[in-house]
Amino acid sequence: MNGESSVKTLPFGKEVTLMGEVIITGRKVGAGKAFWANLAHSESLFAEVVAFVDSWSASAVFHLNPTIDRDMTGWKCVESIPAEGEFEFSLTEFFRKGESGEEMVKRANAKCVVTSLRHLEAMLREQDKIPEELRKFVLVSNEVWLGPDSSRSVFYLCWNDERWYLHYGRLKDDFDSYYRLVVPRKYQK
Repeated sequence: MNGESSVKTLPFGKEVTLMGEVIITGRKVGAGKAFWANLAHSESLFAEVVAFVDSWSASAVFHLNPTIDRDMTGWKCVESIPAEGEFEFSLTEFFRKGESGEEMVKRANAKCVVTSLRHLEAMLREQDKIPEELRKFVLVSNEVWLGPDSSRSVFYLCWNDERWYLHYGRLKDDFDSYYRLVVPRKYQK
């Protein structure tokens, strides 16, 4: 084909090429024409995007255990999320300032995001694989648990100076924009 594309010319963002997929995914998270124009005309912004993507290119693979590692006495899983095998992950900016955790869970479920306590435990066991630049975020699961005080809660990982820790948050409480929902994807060898 002498380097010519076999893809039909379609309207901006509708192509079925890799660039088309990038644009479509960008649109899903709010990147419109202005974003792409800024990216195209700013070498420094483009360099930051490349550096960020490169930090994910050596994507870490985490291994799920068949059972939960910790003592869950007094806890009951309300909305169990199945998890098995190995996974990689990305984060999504999913929370809105002042939004309750209940709203976050509803939106995550509607988008078929499935992150369990076991995903977070796997990341905690191999926390050296979590990129350093993610330490500024709180990494949240959307699997709902009923706590010892009967409150609906989700678990999350947060960085505290030297390491990641596993905590939980009550869904009735507000979550904030620096919280990120962990989006696992099954590892494909």
